[in-house]
Amino acid sequence: MIIPMNYGNKIIEFDIPEENICFNLKRNSFTPELTENEEIERAMKNPIGSKRLKEIVNKDSTVAIMVDDRTRKTPQKRMLPFVLKELNDAGVKDSQIKLIIATGTHRDMTEEEILERFGKEIVNKVKIENHDHLNNLENIGKTSLGTTIWVNKNVLDADIRIAVGASLPHHPTGWSGGAKMFLPGVAGAETVNAMHLLGATEAQLGKVMTPMRKEMEEFAEKVGLHFILNVILDENDKVVKAAAGHFVDAHREIVKWGMKLNGVEFNEPADITLSSTNPFDYDLTQADKGMFSAERATKDGGEIILLSPCYEGVAPTHEEEMCRLAKYDDDTLWKMLEDDVIGDRFSASECMYLNYVKRNYKMTITMQDSMLANMMGFYHLNIEDVPKYIKRSIELNKNIKIGIIHNSAEILPIQK
Repeated sequence: MIIPMNYGNKIIEFDIPEENICFNLKRNSFTPELTENEEIERAMKNPIGSKRLKEIVNKDSTVAIMVDDRTRKTPQKRMLPFVLKELNDAGVKDSQIKLIIATGTHRDMTEEEILERFGKEIVNKVKIENHDHLNNLENIGKTSLGTTIWVNKNVLDADIRIAVGASLPHHPTGWSGGAKMFLPGVAGAETVNAMHLLGATEAQLGKVMTPMRKEMEEFAEKVGLHFILNVILDENDKVVKAAAGHFVDAHREIVKWGMKLNGVEFNEPADITLSSTNPFDYDLTQADKGMFSAERATKDGGEIILLSPCYEGVAPTHEEEMCRLAKYDDDTLWKMLEDDVIGDRFSASECMYLNYVKRNYKMTITMQDSMLANMMGFYHLNIEDVPKYIKRSIELNKNIKIGIIHNSAEILPIQK
């Protein structure tokens, strides 16, 4: 049986006998009752847990709209017009509105990427700027866990704060969306790093309430997040469900729909799971979402093969420190954190996430830079050799079971 799988912008074909296929997982099909525009408009007119946006603002309000960056698929250019129209209808001028790209600690988006993501009309309509996790921050206290709250000053200075994004299964948050646009999106590096360490202790993918989610929502409550618009996308990146309103209530509603589309059932775990992360192929810290999806559907001690070129390496803003720390176990990393000898604490948390997978599975990656793969402590295969590797594995073990996950960074495998 020929199974095509995405590897970045390429298609790789696998010839696997039907009796060796354990599962072939894709996002569930869903036929929406409304068109994309109708669904977004419905959500905006029927907010959950809050007033309509036009009733929250007044004509003198300054507004910060937080939007996700190039590492997410949210169709911002198709969603934002609904938010901007409601603001304009309430008397808010375009000059009073600012879009803050919630990059967290990701690299800045370029002018070309901004134009592509938001479209010429929005770029010409309102001011757009990248969040800076190192500068222009204000400290407004601590969370109940003692995390110092550093937040983008331009966001803080706005009268009204809005988050526009999508929701997907996400390790270590559980699900993306909601208050996640706030933390880590527009928080300072110290705050982002502390939050990520909360997710370093156990698998969190698909859980609704996690230590990180609790911290995010407390952060949003303290700073003030007034309104969100979150969506669920189908396999063609079209909006099929939307929820707007309070950052907790609307988020929980969209997660229910996310489970229907992205929660995919399988019967038994595989010996080897092929996990295609397309289109989340920017770097390893984005592609590794496909590891945490695959581990839910792979036998303990089995192998996960991550199909992703990781075009920008390990991570543009964290690569050096992650490569330095990848050789250490969790206990050593925690001790180094206590001794304050790690400059980039996010890298420590990311290495702990990866240690979890490396401890429990044979973890093979196919990133273009094999040297980086080895420095990070992974097995490596050139993508051209993976079909041959699978064929040889079947020749050596006629009963081996191969699992397939397409778009694995968006899939939540659920065993029946």
